[in-house]
This record gives sequence, structure tokens and C-alpha cells, in this order.
Amino acid sequence: MPKRATGLTKRGNIWHIEKEIRGYGRLRESTGTSDYEEAEAYLNKRLTDIRQAIVFGVRRKRFFREAATKYLLENQHKRSIATDASHLKQLDKWIGEKTIDQIHDGTLQPFKDYRAKTVKRKTINLALEVVRRILNLAARSWRDEHGKTWLETAPLITMLNILDARKPYPLSWDEQSHLLKHLKPHHQKMWLYKVNSGCREEEVCLLEWDWEVHIPELETSVFILPAEIVKNAEDRLVVLNRVAKSVVDSCRGDHPKYVFTWKRGPDTKPAPLKSMNNSAWKKSRAKAAESYKDVFGYDAPEGFARIRVHDGKHTCGRRLRAAGVALETRKVLLGHKNGDITSHYSAPEIAELIDAANSICDVDTRKTPTLTVLKRKTA
Repeated sequence: MPKRATGLTKRGNIWHIEKEIRGYGRLRESTGTSDYEEAEAYLNKRLTDIRQAIVFGVRRKRFFREAATKYLLENQHKRSIATDASHLKQLDKWIGEKTIDQIHDGTLQPFKDYRAKTVKRKTINLALEVVRRILNLAARSWRDEHGKTWLETAPLITMLNILDARKPYPLSWDEQSHLLKHLKPHHQKMWLYKVNSGCREEEVCLLEWDWEVHIPELETSVFILPAEIVKNAEDRLVVLNRVAKSVVDSCRGDHPKYVFTWKRGPDTKPAPLKSMNNSAWKKSRAKAAESYKDVFGYDAPEGFARIRVHDGKHTCGRRLRAAGVALETRKVLLGHKNGDITSHYSAPEIAELIDAANSICDVDTRKTPTLTVLKRKTA
């Protein structure tokens, strides 16, 4: 019977390394396998890597999967970590078993070609940005037990030219009325709030009553959104024009925590939505597109047929601009980063913002057909 390697101990079903190495110290780690031969091969590989590092200063070869795992574990605080994990799951099939020094534009090309069949180039670029970030960390920050970086030099990862991005589609007033007729009641409220407040989808779905701040001298209220749910990571002031306020008031008493909810059936309790862009939204959008020609006399433009939830924010911004609202005021109303501390607005300043927001409720502001005509001609 062949002699077994020293330094391997089985704990449960997994073999672990426990070995003292001259010039290195004690090596303690799991082999990740219950098979002895695989564990022995892993131990021998680790011993070779350590000896090469000690004697010749050679970096240990690391698989991209190991680097991706380290990145995910160290960045649990990131708001987008779930999205990053999704991208890395897609990438693992293509580069997970390649060493990080083998990752470059050439080895990424099969992944890009495959994903291009089903997703936009922007989505592919988001995945490539995660790869680039990991390789930069491996070359600059992550160091082994000998003080050497995981990677000698990070390669240049080329982003794809975005030629297929879908352009924003601000709705005209008539198009909005047509869309609303086909939306579910809870989506109607959320869309009207969104298009009148300029909020993003997450800011609508997660809106809580605890964030409402009453302003007695103005006989109204505003919402202060915490930085955790705002894209630019700053607290955001949301003022309510007449339409947005009426929508909020209609939701009072429905749920103790969340403003916007829905009910699966008449006997079920209201619950918050994780996303507006769900199957109900897509079905309503399709029905509105199918009947578009009956109302307007021509087929629905591609932008309307594929109207996105985020187009509500674009519609709000376009209407504010058409109403003559100044750029700086539009930035505040739309929640764009401007360096101000939103919780420090005075009552007169808030009143000014409310007046600006109310400008897109007035009937006269709806008589601005020129931009709509230009949009249709270029659709």
C-alpha cells in the first residue's frame, strides 16, 4: 500500500491541509475535496507554488473563479453586489477555470459573442467592468503571503461600442392617457407618482411612510429618501406636486410601512412590489401598443411599444424643461447629484420647488406638441 502524504487530515468528508513548511510557516487550508488523490494532488501543487515563491519569487497561479469569490466576499456592502454576482455567474462558464493571467480581450471574446445574441452591449459592458475591476484589484491591491500581488499587470479590457442602446421615450400627454387605461390600478398610481416626482423605480417601490416630513406652514409634506436607495448615494428631497400628493393621499391606510402596494386578490393583504417592471406591466404595455393605432391612426412607435418604467422619469424631466423650469431646479426635482444637502432646504425654498413641480400639472403646459412631433419623425 503506497505511503500517504503527511499533512492531510480528513474532517467530515473533506480533506484539509495541516503542514509546517520551512521558510513559510504553517499551511492550513481546505482542499475542497473528499477524494484523497485529488487532495494529495492539490497539496503537492500548493507545496510547489510555495517553494517557487520562496526560492524564485514566482507568483502562484490563481483561477478567475477564486478571484471572483474573493471580490464578492469583500464587497458585500455594495448596493450592486447582487448584480455583480449575476454577471460573474454568467462569466464563470467561460473564464472561471482560466488563471487570471490568461484573462484578456481574446479569452473574453467567446463570452461577448454568446451574450450579444440575447442582451444589449451595455449589459455586456457591465459584466466586463466587473472583470476589469477584479483584475485591477489583483494587480494592485491583493497580495499573497509573500507580499506579491496576485497579478503582475492588469490587461486592458476593451469595452464594446454602444450602438444598440435604446433611446429614452418621453410620453406625450395623450400617450400617457392611453397607457394609463391599460395599466393595473396599482401600476396607475405608481406611474402617476413617478412621472410627477421624477423618482426612479426603486425609490417608488421602496417608499416608506416614515420618510414623509410634514411642513405645516405650507400645508403639505415631502419625502426625504435615505441615501441607501438613491442612485447617487445622497439623501434626496422629493417634493409633491398636486398630482403626486393626491396619489400619496389615496394610498394612506393601505399599509403601515410602504406607500405603494398591491393585492393579489380581494381577500389578501396589501404587499409591496419588488419591481414595477413585472409581467403585469409588460402585458399592459403590450395591450396599449396593440390598440395604439385605433386611437392615433398609425402603429405604435417602437419606443411606446417597448416603453420602460424609467421612461416615466424621462417624461418628467422633458415636461419640466418644456415648462421652462431652470436647469438647477430640474436637477433637484429629478434627484440628480448637485452637492447640496437635501435636508437643509428652507420652507420658502421648498415652496419654490413645489411651484416648479406644479408647472407640469397645468393644462397650458400640455400644449407643447413640437417636441412630440420631432420625436415621432425620428422614431
